[in-house]
Amino acid sequence: MNFSDKWLGLAGGGFGFSAIAGVGVYQLNLWNMGGGPVPIRALVIGKRLGITLQAETAHAVCLLTGVNSASDFTTIGSNGLDWALAFGLKVDALAKSGSTVAGVLSKLTKFGDNWAANETAKKAVQGLMGDFTFSPTAPSFVLLPTPAAFAVGAGVYYEWQELSKVGGDLGWKYSPPVWKFENRGGNLFLRMSKIPAQDGDLINFQIRVDGWGIDDVIRFIPAGHGGTRTYLSGRVYGGKLYELGSNGDGKSGVNMTAATPVGLSTSGFLGVENTKDVVKNGFMDLSVSVCKGINNIYHWSSDRYIKVHANGAGRLDACVFSTWGD
Repeated sequence: MNFSDKWLGLAGGGFGFSAIAGVGVYQLNLWNMGGGPVPIRALVIGKRLGITLQAETAHAVCLLTGVNSASDFTTIGSNGLDWALAFGLKVDALAKSGSTVAGVLSKLTKFGDNWAANETAKKAVQGLMGDFTFSPTAPSFVLLPTPAAFAVGAGVYYEWQELSKVGGDLGWKYSPPVWKFENRGGNLFLRMSKIPAQDGDLINFQIRVDGWGIDDVIRFIPAGHGGTRTYLSGRVYGGKLYELGSNGDGKSGVNMTAATPVGLSTSGFLGVENTKDVVKNGFMDLSVSVCKGINNIYHWSSDRYIKVHANGAGRLDACVFSTWGD
């Protein structure tokens, strides 16, 4: 069997299940069964049919076929009254997946790295393929409840399902990140997790100052750059924000103290005004937004503010208290 076009992922628990206005959403990493080193980060979005997962401890395994690389698809849809029609599911398939395949795959994920390329995983999927009808010409997928899902008495059924590669507006809408400021070694770091973007993607973000109406945006001179910008940048690895020069090694976060605030960008009725106002030896309530490109149009914008201190040079150097949140 050819495993280079097959991908496995585990959803649920810490992998981000949510239910929004009648829509069930899973965020998961899909690993290539042929041994590819980088996963595809994806969302499974479906309108719910009947009872669906009611607990974040519930799990499901996703099997994707017909995709040789991350560039081969953006969205894969499936329509049907339920899974039995959508995937040609046999009567015994759920029982088999619950007792054998899904349970085996769930245990394999504890070994880390590309667990999907494990020989045990390949044997489990090989036995599973006969229970489903996959398209011979187009990418297709199936989502299987594991024993953890059955343990809470939940089903995983949708009337319509879509598997989408994250990175666009869809991911930011259904699976926004969490963030916090962190004091570390005398510096202030912005940390962000559960980012709906692929490994290596560039993220531009703005730091907003709480105020009446539209928030002011801090203008910075980033470390190592001579020009003034209304945004700072980082890269995404494993759903976390890292410094631009990082490959996802070490602790995540972007050093805010390394950038020099030089003023504010204020939006008004007649346009945008740049000022030279910078808080020194004082506190501000700050929030964060992720930009589309380098402008003030956002993929996502947080409603939460954190109190941050600026030192005598105007650099952001500490936060009062900060925990993960959106």
